[in-house]
Parts: sequence; structure tokens; C-alpha cells
Amino acid sequence: MDSICALAKDLNLKIMEDAAHALPTRYNDKLIGTIGDVTCFSFYANKTMTTGEGGMFCTDDDEIAKRVKVMRLHGINRDVWDRFSTGASWEYDVVAPGFKYNMPDINAALGIHQLKKIELFREKRERIAKIYYEELGEIPGLILPRLYCDMKDHSWYIFVVLIDRDKTKSGIGRNEFIDEMTKRNIGTSVHYKPLHRMTYYREKYGLKPEMFPNAEWVFERCVSLPMFSAMTENQLEYVIASVKKILL
Repeated sequence: MDSICALAKDLNLKIMEDAAHALPTRYNDKLIGTIGDVTCFSFYANKTMTTGEGGMFCTDDDEIAKRVKVMRLHGINRDVWDRFSTGASWEYDVVAPGFKYNMPDINAALGIHQLKKIELFREKRERIAKIYYEELGEIPGLILPRLYCDMKDHSWYIFVVLIDRDKTKSGIGRNEFIDEMTKRNIGTSVHYKPLHRMTYYREKYGLKPEMFPNAEWVFERCVSLPMFSAMTENQLEYVIASVKKILL
């Protein structure tokens, strides 16, 4: 972010951060959401905190905030709360071709209380990550994520490992590993399938797997282990024991 901010300053650019998974992440002791001009977070059901659907937009630029407030709801210059409050004027105007991007009040109510617990959620995820590193770090063929920051500065949204078939004692690869975990009623996932493998991008731009060898190498090996703040001791122990049994 230091390099990006310096470049943006030199070229008079705005910085918009996609921080969908990064709440509450820190960079140089600053919370993500306080660095760029605009930061967007996701509150989908599987994120570090959830409102069921929707997200949050952060900025300290008053003009950008004003524009977003207009564009999020049909381009109307006053929101419903202002217009329907006791004693307020009903008058309003559509001043731009806006969208229907507003979060429902019920979802926002959930989010306010989830936000109060976000650091507690993060601490619980961090604890799970620490145990994964301690228990799984010596398994041949299992590559754990490399850390480039303090664990407390990481959101621990997901815990992605790589399975190198050529080095595992059992000789199984990622897909077989997922099958074996499924047999044990353990949910895993792949984050994420590369864009060049998606039909639309593949066909529109003529993309081929061999054009992206590094992405292919990671994709063929990556799998996400269970990581959620409500994970119990028994569940965590069961996942770890299952991984060891499958790979060793």
C-alpha cells in the first residue's frame, strides 16, 4: 500500500481498495479502510462478519460520500429517513441515474452488532490458524500459507493450503483429498477457480491454461480447510486428525 499510495500521489489518482475479506486487517498499524480513498468490504454469509448480504463502503472524502449516498438509491437526493421523519419535508428529486444498491435496514441492524464483535471473531480465527500451523506444519506435501505480517494483523478469512501430490506420503492430490474429507463429513472448498477457466473469459479473450502456468500450479493444488469463529475444540481436533490420516 505504501508503493500504491506513493504512485497515486505522483499521478493524482484515487485509490479504491477491494477489501472484501479484509475486516479487520491492519497494515503498518492502520486498519484497512483508513488508507485508500475508498475501501469496499463484503458482508456475505461466509465473510469474517455478515449481514446476510451486502457490504460496507468507507471513505473520508466528503464529496465521494455525498455522491455514493445519491447513487446508491435511484439517484434520489434525500434518503427515506430524512423524508419520512416527523416534521421533515416530503420533497425530493432524482438528480442522477442511480442504482438500487442500498442495504436493507434489517441487514444493517445485524451488521451493527456483528461489527461490535469483529475483533473477537478475528481472535477466534487466529487461534485456529495457530493450531493449524502447529499441528500441520511438518506433513510432507502439505504447504501452509506463508505469513508476511503479524498474525494479529491478519483477518484469517480462509486458511488455504496446497497439496503437492508428488511429496505426500499417501500419493493423493487435491481432488482426492477433498473426496476423503467429504467422506468424513468435513467441508472444504477451492478458493478460487482462475478467471481464465471461466467460460465467459475463456471464450471472449481466447484464454488457455498454458498461458497462466503459475495460476494453474496453485489452482491444481489449493484447498481451504475449515475456518470459522464458532469452530469447537472437538471439530478442530477432528479436522486435524483427518488431514493427518489422509496425507500420512
